[in-house]
Amino acid sequence: MIIPSNQLINLPVYTQSGQHLGRVDAFEIDIDNHQITKYHIRTGLISGLWHQELIIDTSQVISISAEKMIVEDNTNKGSIADLAANPAVK
Repeated sequence: MIIPSNQLINLPVYTQSGQHLGRVDAFEIDIDNHQITKYHIRTGLISGLWHQELIIDTSQVISISAEKMIVEDNTNKGSIADLAANPAVK
C-alpha cells in the first residue's frame, strides 16, 4: 500500500499497548536508497506549548495504515517527561 506524504503527516501514533504518543510531524528520507529512515512525532497539542518531539526509527515501527502508526512499546520507555532532559527540538 502507498500512503502519500499528506496522509502521513498528522497520522496518529500509538504503542503496541495502545498508548497514544502523538502525531507524525515530519520524516527523514535517505536520498541514496529513497527510503524513510526516521519519523518525527509531535507529542504536544500546540507547537511550543507542552510540546516534545520523539524520533522513531523505522525499525521500531510495527505497522502503518491510513488510520494510524503502531510502534514498539519500548519506544516510549519511561515517560514523555523523561525526554525533557534530551528533547529533539526543531
